[in-house]
Amino acid sequence: MATVTTSEGSAERREADSGALARGLNILSRLHEAARPLSLQDIAESVGLPTTTCHRLLQSLDVAGYVYREGSLYCPTPRAACPLPLEHPLNRLRRDTAPLMRELQERHGPSVLLIAFLGDHRVTVECVAGNYSVTPYFDTTVTAPLHASVSGKILLSDRTDEQRDALLGQAPYSARTEWTIRDRAALYAELEEVRKRGWATNQNENVIGICAVGSRLAAPSGRALGAIVLTGPSRFFAKGFDTMRDDLLQACQMLNSTSHAIRTMTQLLGV
Repeated sequence: MATVTTSEGSAERREADSGALARGLNILSRLHEAARPLSLQDIAESVGLPTTTCHRLLQSLDVAGYVYREGSLYCPTPRAACPLPLEHPLNRLRRDTAPLMRELQERHGPSVLLIAFLGDHRVTVECVAGNYSVTPYFDTTVTAPLHASVSGKILLSDRTDEQRDALLGQAPYSARTEWTIRDRAALYAELEEVRKRGWATNQNENVIGICAVGSRLAAPSGRALGAIVLTGPSRFFAKGFDTMRDDLLQACQMLNSTSHAIRTMTQLLGV
């Protein structure tokens, strides 16, 4: 007898496939976050799944080449841990920028970040830690508020008012400190200045005692691709701000005009 596939049955299978994909990606995220091999029980508890379900998903990830077993422990494979090819535009940008970042850090002291814009998302591609007592922590995904961070202001400066409204939501914006800009008109006026001059600041606006200045990396079209940012304790910025800003502008202008990685990033992002 012929089997008739109903639309309801197809929808259920698609939903099941989507759920399995989400759970598999969650398992990979936990393995990356742990930065050590994990047992089946550890993984199941961390993702909130029965061990039987987790074991089945791990088997699928093993077959697909994303995890491997070391005895009773599971680890991400190179395919999962380092998915980007060495010649990927982000890796090329990291290599092109690294010498300039080390020079900026050695000269000025604060940490130096290379941040790329992937659509409206911000990713830390590279960092050079600063010379101060508290070891800074920077995550791959930048989560600092758009209106209270250098990278966020540079990204927003590249968007229309309508796009900014969609990203920021309704004013007044959330206050991280007493210096956070919460008024729409005041913020948008600053963003227009950022767009014209190519650099942005954060004066204790996200964390009290932490300041930052950054300059825009741009495609030949002028579209912002990312930023190089100096960030650290405010004492570094009390007297050295102007020199930091000028050095950042010079570094970014050189990269914008000479780095082939900037061209490949332009192709990657379609801008």
